Amino acid sequence: MNRMFAAGLAISVLLVPAVARAQTAASMLERGVRAYGVHEYDGGAWLLRRALAVEGPGALSTAEASKGLMYLAATEVARNQRDSALAAARRLIVLDARYRPDQTFPPDVIAVLQEARRAAPAVSIRAPGDTAIRPGSDVFVVRLGATTSPEVTATIMGADGRMVRTLYTGAFRDSIDLRWNGLDASGNPPPDGRYAIVVAPTAREQRRTGGGATWSLRLPLELARPAVDTTPLPAAPPDSLLRPERGDMKGAIRALAPGIAAGAAIIILPKAVASGERASSARLIVGGSVAIAGIAAFLSRHPGQSLSSNTQYNRNLRDSWKRNVAEISRRNADRVRQAKLIIRPGAPTLVVGEAP
Repeated sequence: MNRMFAAGLAISVLLVPAVARAQTAASMLERGVRAYGVHEYDGGAWLLRRALAVEGPGALSTAEASKGLMYLAATEVARNQRDSALAAARRLIVLDARYRPDQTFPPDVIAVLQEARRAAPAVSIRAPGDTAIRPGSDVFVVRLGATTSPEVTATIMGADGRMVRTLYTGAFRDSIDLRWNGLDASGNPPPDGRYAIVVAPTAREQRRTGGGATWSLRLPLELARPAVDTTPLPAAPPDSLLRPERGDMKGAIRALAPGIAAGAAIIILPKAVASGERASSARLIVGGSVAIAGIAAFLSRHPGQSLSSNTQYNRNLRDSWKRNVAEISRRNADRVRQAKLIIRPGAPTLVVGEAP
């Protein structure tokens, strides 16, 4: 019966690249566990790695991921891939420092886990799945676990190595929740991108444990915000809506010239046509009136003078525009602040090195 199952599993493993996308992480985990049970180690390792690589809503729970890593370590031991087995065991310790394996695993698998436990710090880090928070109002919670009472520092670091915020410094027993409200040390939401929560022993902890190997836990985070529907800012008032703030000399002259020319023509032309004829008082009055009208038009343009009423009108128009811009900018900023920040945690990793 086991031979038939193994044969069927081997065939399905050959076909798995075509159907893996339709499988859930949990189903691939169970298939990988069954593959280990029937000694189909190559296909089982492939299935377990695929199950552990799933991220987002369909990812394995912490308990499932711990199970998957334990079986992956056992599978790699069976394949004589000790380094890969040790890497899987280290990931398991980082995920759950208190994990206890099933006694059905052979001694050489338990030995790999014990080796990983001795080399790894007695600290684990556990994060929820994808989380949406409102920066400054909600919190993203990560749990640290420990088998001793280590003294650590937990910080959020940017991809460029810049420290964004310190979450915790001090010792703790058993476990502690790290809470982040989505803001940096200045009280502002950091830009979208890749970050990491880094947990490392303090200098005093290093001295207490006698130096030796240094370590740090890194929990990768991806920060993203959905697009926010904001209102466009109004354009500045066009020049066509603004009134002249100083009288136009050229326009005034253009208004004056026709009146003067027409008045002069009324007075002078009849006399030039009829030589010796004296200008009548009527023509003088009409010509003078037309010339005065031109002068009035000239003065109405206030040539070269400051037009206070127009200046005030333009000032009111610009002030109204600035108030609108400030109000819309405030509303847009409120919408951006109230937008949810999506935090996508990845798989934690352990970095171990020798102390200088």
